[in-house]
Amino acid sequence: MTGSLGSDIGGTFTDFALVDDTTGDVRIHKCLTTPDDPSAAVADGIRAFGEDMPEVLGNLAYHIHGTTLVINAVIERKGAKTGLIVTKGTRDVLEIGREKRYDGYDLKIGFPDPLVPRPRRLEIDERLHAGGDVVIPLDEAGVNAAVQSLRDQGVASIAVCLLHAYRNSEHERRVGEIIAKAVPDIPVSLSSDVLPEMKEYERTSTTVVNAYAKPAAWQYLNKLSERMIAAGAKSELLLMLSSGGTTTAATAREFPVQIIESGPAAGALGAAHYARLAGLDAVLSFDMGGTTAKMCLVNAGRVAKTTEFEVAHVHRFKRGSGIPVHIPVVDLMEIGAGGGSIARVTEVGTLQVGPESSGAQPGPACYGAGGTEPTVSDADLLLGYLDPDHFLGGGMALDVGAARAAIENRLAGPLKLGTEEAAWGVHSIVNENMASAAKVYVTERGEDPARYTMVAFGGAGPVHAVDFARRLGLKRVLIPPHAGVASALGMIVAPISFDTVRTLPGRLSQKTAADLQSLFDEMAAECLSRMPADIDTDALSYDMSVDMRYVGQGYHVNIPIPDDALGDSFPGSITEAFGTVYTKLYGRVYDDLELEVVNLRLSASTPTRIGDFGKAAADGADATPHRERQAYCPQADGYVPHAIYRRDTLGVGFNAKGPMIIEEDESTTIAGTGCTVSVDGHGSLVIDLE
Repeated sequence: MTGSLGSDIGGTFTDFALVDDTTGDVRIHKCLTTPDDPSAAVADGIRAFGEDMPEVLGNLAYHIHGTTLVINAVIERKGAKTGLIVTKGTRDVLEIGREKRYDGYDLKIGFPDPLVPRPRRLEIDERLHAGGDVVIPLDEAGVNAAVQSLRDQGVASIAVCLLHAYRNSEHERRVGEIIAKAVPDIPVSLSSDVLPEMKEYERTSTTVVNAYAKPAAWQYLNKLSERMIAAGAKSELLLMLSSGGTTTAATAREFPVQIIESGPAAGALGAAHYARLAGLDAVLSFDMGGTTAKMCLVNAGRVAKTTEFEVAHVHRFKRGSGIPVHIPVVDLMEIGAGGGSIARVTEVGTLQVGPESSGAQPGPACYGAGGTEPTVSDADLLLGYLDPDHFLGGGMALDVGAARAAIENRLAGPLKLGTEEAAWGVHSIVNENMASAAKVYVTERGEDPARYTMVAFGGAGPVHAVDFARRLGLKRVLIPPHAGVASALGMIVAPISFDTVRTLPGRLSQKTAADLQSLFDEMAAECLSRMPADIDTDALSYDMSVDMRYVGQGYHVNIPIPDDALGDSFPGSITEAFGTVYTKLYGRVYDDLELEVVNLRLSASTPTRIGDFGKAAADGADATPHRERQAYCPQADGYVPHAIYRRDTLGVGFNAKGPMIIEEDESTTIAGTGCTVSVDGHGSLVIDLE
């Protein structure tokens, strides 16, 4: 008997899922995150499984973990004191950036301060040609002097980013050897390892983020491994990648930038899993937790991905106002909208919800842990959507009086509204904020929201899904089993994988299929080296893609290419694929312009490890509500009786019209008037909207 364990640290809760790989049995757990030491919550969750499934816990195949460690270190500026060694003349690349203003009308526009201040950015004499040839040899004496200076400044990590190192890593590797000999206790991040891709600003920024988080990643992952063993989980630790795959702890220690968005990516993988089970080709993944809401498009069972990513925005969600990190990442839209999002009255007398969150400490007022600010969860409680005696399966009582006091004192009173009216205002505004953001996210990708089915999960997702879907124009919502811990389950179904990139600039007409295939073979070997030693190489699949553009353009698009495109059909099949993608994005192609190759990308992955672990009861047609509760219904413009169902009593054949509330230990689903709810063969709730 073997098992798989998934654990996901969120801003408010840490989620767990334990699956018996033999039987498919699932156990879930949810507890408050411990911000001062996130590994403590993980250990608590593991111990909670010890009594329920000790045999499985003691014989784990994998423990897949998602953490906010790296992104929090960057946002909160709590990473290591970092030094940067660069080619002479490129010291200020982090500040120069792209010389692009993200807001042309803001006279006081601001940008993030570099993670490495100027005194710790040191230049050395060396120079490579854009083609990789050595123009100026490496000045090793200058390297030693730079290392000595950084050591004297007390740095704990060093990033190295030399000009054109993506074409020839010789100089960078020699610099790494010199650093390792001079200061063996200081970790080094080489840009030719972290991101062997052209664009000096993005490559430098990504390498610096990696170096900045590296010491903390080492310390955290070592502590987590020790706590796992002490708690009874003796298995290999895998980390969820931002791309939606998983990798070894050793790789995560070396390249922590790769796990910067590990938790949110897992949720999208879980949504894709249930989309495949339900036979859905077009899905909008909607993950609403305690701190943020995340959305992602899933087409044909595959999550959307991108390499354009920013963290630590000066202006939240304004592209160009953050620190660029160029890694493969699930293409998420994320906004500050969660159960813990704080509602307040603005200076001009309007109601605002988020992006600030109450977090896990003190949390919403209704948690009874000292919070006084009104939040979305407080509003949902007063609207009748949450049972104060059934939160987390009864493991955590909610304080209705504290929630009412927070909304009355901070919102209803100043706005001269009734308490319930103010509560609905909070619920409605957060849904409208999410719908507005989702419309932009979907349409920017050339898609029509109306053709998508929403897969909703997270602790707060099922509470808000139906009203959110109506505002977005969707007609169907799917709530998977164990929706409140779907991210943890997503980690279990995620493949073991690794992504890599190589720059190969030049016109497509001047490339051969052999040129591309040779580089892809080299990249495949690198991917394999980053996977567990016992990986079944015969089971690996490889997804190849190429970044391309018209000659003269400054931006490229990513084009998936099948294996047969590097055969007799080259380059015509790639040209055709480019035309399809470009037309979808921009409406037309330009046949008279030449195409240019920029980067090659490769993703190596194993198959999904777990199949269907959410089967419904054989017959649930006769399921009946166990009670009623007054809850707010926007269609009725007031409180109406809602039938209350326990989700574990609903099986295949169940079909009923709202208004109803469906409760389970880790989440609650609201299906008001105008909804029809059924259960599919995999245990998912299917909500059709009139």
